[in-house]
Amino acid sequence: MKAEKAKENKSRIGDLITAGVFLIFVFGIGAATLISKDRDFSEMENRTLAQRPELTFESVKNGEFTEKLETYLSDQVFFKDPFVSIKTDFDRLLGKSFQNGVYLTRDSDGSLRFLQQYTENSAQIEENVSYINEFAESLDIPVDFILVPNAQCALANKLPASAVCDDQNESFKLVAKKLSDRVNFYPMNTEAAGLMGSETAYYRTDHHWTSLGAWNAVNSYLAASGQQNILPDYQSESIPDFYGTLYSKAPSAATEPDPLWLYTNPEGRYSVTWLPEGRTADSIIDRSFFEKKDKYAGFLGGNFTRVDITSDNQGEKVLIVKDSYANAAMQFLIDQYSEITMIDLRYYRMQMQTVAELCEEKKVDRVILLYNMDFLNEDTNFIWLT
Repeated sequence: MKAEKAKENKSRIGDLITAGVFLIFVFGIGAATLISKDRDFSEMENRTLAQRPELTFESVKNGEFTEKLETYLSDQVFFKDPFVSIKTDFDRLLGKSFQNGVYLTRDSDGSLRFLQQYTENSAQIEENVSYINEFAESLDIPVDFILVPNAQCALANKLPASAVCDDQNESFKLVAKKLSDRVNFYPMNTEAAGLMGSETAYYRTDHHWTSLGAWNAVNSYLAASGQQNILPDYQSESIPDFYGTLYSKAPSAATEPDPLWLYTNPEGRYSVTWLPEGRTADSIIDRSFFEKKDKYAGFLGGNFTRVDITSDNQGEKVLIVKDSYANAAMQFLIDQYSEITMIDLRYYRMQMQTVAELCEEKKVDRVILLYNMDFLNEDTNFIWLT
């Protein structure tokens, strides 16, 4: 009896210790969150964080304070980023390869690779293609459409056997079927484009393509469209320690960072203007971002309403309608044309003129739409083309 009672007491003590550690952990984290200095911005999530809400009778009465407090505590929780990383690695130990919309897999050298889930939205694709068709029909100049597969398509063989992920190649077929004959279609999910099956064409930790992927696609497009390919003697530079957007969704301590490569033409002379801000520069590279987590934003400084680029080249004047994939491609496209007007429909709202009117004002010789498939599948801003 004494032995059993001693065993029972020992068990109770163990339970009390466990409960005590748990309570200390929970309340300790809560206390640390409340007394620690609030962060304004999360480098990991690349977004502004919620700040401590103001306590007023009216905000409590209408429930606004409670709602804002919940968001604030979630954003400002003490030691949040390391905790998320620990959870990711613990789930991986349990055999979970899918976390927060991302599949974790391996490259041929054993490096951890992040692949984003893709679910086809055929209705949105068809709607977006209809806007592209309507826009092309309103012009009497060539309209070229460069459509880029994402890594989950180009490296589909790396997806786990249990992955629930639609085949982007089927989405490419849908686009080709729905596009007007007025649009010159350049799908980059072909062997000639150099993206399919290439581990070096896409970042391991980010949803974008690499400079090499952009280079391959630009060369493929220029050859297929019959344009002269200007090949400067580029200088290359590697920016180390790039952890991208997919890593932020499922951070793991086992992740090797990506290098981000830059290619510059030392003989190139450019004038770059960001509108409507009016800021000017002689380069499309913003090196301030290479000291931050969001290193891909070093291309053009991120995404803007409109960017005008002139050079001393003798080529065509073009309008580029784009998503962020075009930013890396601009390293090579700026040497192909004398003038480039680049707009992003997420921000271009016809404040001054329609896209067709912009084409007329700038007297462009060609329109180039450059998008990745995941963007075409989800974005709702193509309506601004028309």
